[in-house]
Amino acid sequence: MKKALVLFCCFWLALALTACGSGDEDKAGKTAGERAPAAPAEPSAAPFLAPEAAETAPAVPASLPPATPEEKARADRMVDFYNTAAAALSGGWYGLPDVLLNNARAYLEDWRLAARPAVRGARGDAARGLAPAKGLFPAATEAQLAQWVRDMDKALDAMLADYKSLERYVKDDSVIDDGVRGKKLVESLGASHAVFMAARDSYLEIVEARAAQAEEVLLRDHPLQRQIVAAEKIFSLFRKAAGLLGPEKPDKEALEKLRRELESVLAKAGRPPFPASPELERSYRAFLKEAALFPQGLARGLAEGFYSPLRRDLNSIAARSREAYNAFARAANQS
Repeated sequence: MKKALVLFCCFWLALALTACGSGDEDKAGKTAGERAPAAPAEPSAAPFLAPEAAETAPAVPASLPPATPEEKARADRMVDFYNTAAAALSGGWYGLPDVLLNNARAYLEDWRLAARPAVRGARGDAARGLAPAKGLFPAATEAQLAQWVRDMDKALDAMLADYKSLERYVKDDSVIDDGVRGKKLVESLGASHAVFMAARDSYLEIVEARAAQAEEVLLRDHPLQRQIVAAEKIFSLFRKAAGLLGPEKPDKEALEKLRRELESVLAKAGRPPFPASPELERSYRAFLKEAALFPQGLARGLAEGFYSPLRRDLNSIAARSREAYNAFARAANQS
C-alpha cells in the first residue's frame, strides 16, 4: 500500500482576535483535511497526524517488524478520522467560540463589536465529522465522545445567544449604564467558552491518544520519521501557545518555557542528515524558516506585551507555517 503524507490541520483559534470573513473558518477546515494530490483515491494512508499526537507517540524502535496490511488499514482509518475531526474542530461552527470570545474581549478594549462571522454549511454536517465509524472505538468511548460533542453544542448555543444580546446592547443607544450589561455578557461568554474548551480538550485527548498509536504503525521504517515527528511537535507547541495566550493575562513564565522548548525542537529538526532529495529538503527547511518566526514573536511579546497586532502576527506565522508544511507534504507525495 502506498503511503501518502497527510496535510496538517492545526489550531490557531485562541490567537485570533477578529472575526473571520464569511465562510473563512469552514474553508480552512476543508483545506486542512484535504488529501495529498499524489494519492487522491486512498483514504489517509499516512504517517502524518495533526499537531498534538506527537506528544504521546513514542519513537518507533527500528527493530519492530513492518506493519501488516491489516494493521495499516486500521491505522489508516484512525488517522483519517483524526484528521477529519481535527479539521471540524479547527474552524467552521466549532471555531466560532474562540472568535466570539476574542471579539467580545476586543469590544471591552475599544467599545466596538465585530459582527458574527458567517459560516458555510450546516451545523449538523460539522457534527457528523466528529462521529467515528462503528467499531473504531469501544462502545463506551464512542458514547463519551458523543456526550462531549453535545456539551460543545450546548456551550456554543449559549455563546451565540449571549453574543446576539451583546450586539443588540451595543446598537441600543438608549442604554446608558457605563458598559455594565456588556461586561456581564462578556463574562457569560467566557464561562460558556470554558465549558466548550473543556469538552473539546477531553474529546481530543481520547482521539489523539488512539491516533498516536496508529501513527506508530505508519511510521515504521519511514525515512523521514525524525523530521515528521519534529514537525508534529512544532505544531503541538503552536497549539499550546494558543492556549496560553487565551487568558487576558498570559502566564509569562509558561510562555518563556514554551519558547525555549520550541527553539530547541526547531534546532533539532534542522539537523542533518535529511534522507531525501535536495529539492524536498529545501521545501522542509522553508517550513522551518517560517516556523522559526514564532518563538521570535513570543520573545517580543514577553518583552513588550502581547497586544492585538502581535497576536495577529503570531496567528499569521502559524498559518503560514502550516501552508509551508503542506507544500512540503505535497512535494513528498509527488516524489
